[in-house]
Amino acid sequence: MSVFLLSLIDKSIGGAMIKLSQLPLRFLLLSYNHQEILAGLVEKILKTYIRFFQCVQIIPSEYNYSQNGIVKMFDLLNINSDNLDHIERKLINLIETPITNFAIPVNIHLYQSGQLFWYTGIGVLESTGHSAAFFLHRFSISTASIDYSPSSLHYLDNILNSDNLIRSVSPRKVAADYGKNYNHFQRDCKEYFGDTFHQMHNKMKMLAVLADIMFTDYSFKEVAYRNDFFNYNSMYILFCRKYKFPIDSIPRLLTEF
Repeated sequence: MSVFLLSLIDKSIGGAMIKLSQLPLRFLLLSYNHQEILAGLVEKILKTYIRFFQCVQIIPSEYNYSQNGIVKMFDLLNINSDNLDHIERKLINLIETPITNFAIPVNIHLYQSGQLFWYTGIGVLESTGHSAAFFLHRFSISTASIDYSPSSLHYLDNILNSDNLIRSVSPRKVAADYGKNYNHFQRDCKEYFGDTFHQMHNKMKMLAVLADIMFTDYSFKEVAYRNDFFNYNSMYILFCRKYKFPIDSIPRLLTEF
């Protein structure tokens, strides 16, 4: 897998956990099964993102990650760092002192024995502030399977993330604007993105749509407009017909509070 795509997955899911931490999770503490609910939210988000990345062929359809969630509980008044493993130390370090945030997004990387391990999820402080619970999932990939692109292709990051890209972006115009030969530009895109510029740009728009649907209460028409689709139908066709990813399968998490 290219380091660009790996980074895209990392940033997208890490960003999703930040958005989850900004939802009104405090209300969940009133439920006797709030830990089960929080673990379920993390799992629901991860399953949706993994399924999306599989549908748009960013990760292989057979890719597996740890289906069983990891729960880490800490008594903050009685912590002995000598008894903590490496991940547990990193989790404790995420807790600010003095405590200012009730919910803590987690996105931790660990290199070990030729593998990249990635822990993602959310932590919450119990109402007393004396204990914390983290609800995580772990991904892993062999470092030998990560493809690093030459630095000469990094200009594509700036283009893809440019605020100047417009709705009907033309790859030929983009190439010309950056002083690149069109054929050379498309070869660079194929090597760096694993796809054409137009297709990769569409996938980035779809990622923004996924986050809007999952974490806001915008209507589908509003989401389409916010993300530079001509209308709802054009967004529907891209998701449902081209990539077989039904828009209405994306959970609307605000309805769960």
